[in-house]
Amino acid sequence: MSGDQLSDVAAVVAYQAVTLTELRGLFDHVEFDLQDVLERELRVSDTLGSLESDLDAMRAGLRAMGVSLPAQETQSSTTESNFSRYAVPVVPAGEDFDQLVRLAEARLDRLGIDLTRDPLQQVLPGGQIARSLRGYADEHGDVRWDKTDWTVVLVAGLLATLLDVILVRIPRDSTFLGTKYAGSPLTKWLQDRDRAGDIHAHFFKRFEKLAKVPFDASTTKATGGLVSGMRPAVHRLQGLGHDPAAGFLVGVADLMHATGTYIDKAGQLVQVATDAAPIDLINAFITQVRHLLSDVYTPAGLPPPFFSLLQLGQVDSPFALGPSGVKVPWTDVSRYMYTHGYDLRHFFTMGITPGVVSAVIRGYWLLQSYATGGTAEQRKREHAKLTSMLLMGHTIATSGTLLKTGLLFGMNPAALNYNQILAMAPATIAWFKEAIARDHRIDQALDKEWKLLLIESEAHRDR
Repeated sequence: MSGDQLSDVAAVVAYQAVTLTELRGLFDHVEFDLQDVLERELRVSDTLGSLESDLDAMRAGLRAMGVSLPAQETQSSTTESNFSRYAVPVVPAGEDFDQLVRLAEARLDRLGIDLTRDPLQQVLPGGQIARSLRGYADEHGDVRWDKTDWTVVLVAGLLATLLDVILVRIPRDSTFLGTKYAGSPLTKWLQDRDRAGDIHAHFFKRFEKLAKVPFDASTTKATGGLVSGMRPAVHRLQGLGHDPAAGFLVGVADLMHATGTYIDKAGQLVQVATDAAPIDLINAFITQVRHLLSDVYTPAGLPPPFFSLLQLGQVDSPFALGPSGVKVPWTDVSRYMYTHGYDLRHFFTMGITPGVVSAVIRGYWLLQSYATGGTAEQRKREHAKLTSMLLMGHTIATSGTLLKTGLLFGMNPAALNYNQILAMAPATIAWFKEAIARDHRIDQALDKEWKLLLIESEAHRDR
């Protein structure tokens, strides 16, 4: 149903509501026993009928005696009453809905109803609107935000931004465009060489000999000159098999086909054949896991999930890495970020920001539900509200990390909170998915009600 049709229906319903309200008001001022009135009317009618018969007999007798009688005048005298009468609005017969709409709009216009706003909210009593809203919320869930909801979302987004500035910062102490910036204390602890070396020696070093892979070339020469820009400091960024997420597709495929898949310095995807022996899917998956574990606590570490894909193509970025101010493509930006500590360990540090947003909003959601006696079924009906709050909270935190990068860290790309930016995708998808599902449930309920109305209408017509 289109918006114009909905507005027409609302106008007609408002017209009916006005009429019924006026009638109800009139009846509220009149107190009488309708049954008693009808019985009195019948008795008066019987008496008048008897008197009329007697008068006719008397007229006949007088005529027989030769008495001349004036001609009888039959008139229906309609005297104007001294009290006002309610004129019942004329409802057009037939099925001309457009005529009914015009009549309703004219009537509402005379009553001063603004048709540019919802006419129902202007004519229906406040109590009836409140009952309708409560019934709607009970059936479909209340997704409206109150002041407390807004406060919690703002606090979650601002708190996440504050932690991003104070705790996440940039991966390590570094100088960018002549200005020195302090790095993240947590990432510094995670990347501490002595601590990382101990963890690697105790837990992961044994995987090095068990997890040889064909996509581990560290120089351009090792690829037969096919992959430009390859050097030990960035070879894990350029080798897609080292990506903690994409590697489980590309890396496993490389192991099964004895190839190495890389992105060169120009942003081109290059596949290099090797003399390694292909292995089956299960062994390829196990080898992939072992190889990633063997690299995670080495000095260079592993790139964040999907971070390697930023090198594809020569896509322009808003960042300049030199004093000239010339913007460089994301291929160069990602290489700069990775070589300055932007690895998987810093990705865990960056996870604090989206984690705080989710924890604060979800915690408030559950506490509010328990405090008000909410059930699991009610929370399911109102899940669209939770997803909208999460989306707004992540939007605030993402805006915060962009402001942090531009204003506080001099457009240093290493200040971007990549984890928070990634969190926007699932938050947006979840909101769209829940909003569509909620609209579908409401449409189904409306269709059911329309069908019931049609059935009742047909039943009344058959009577």
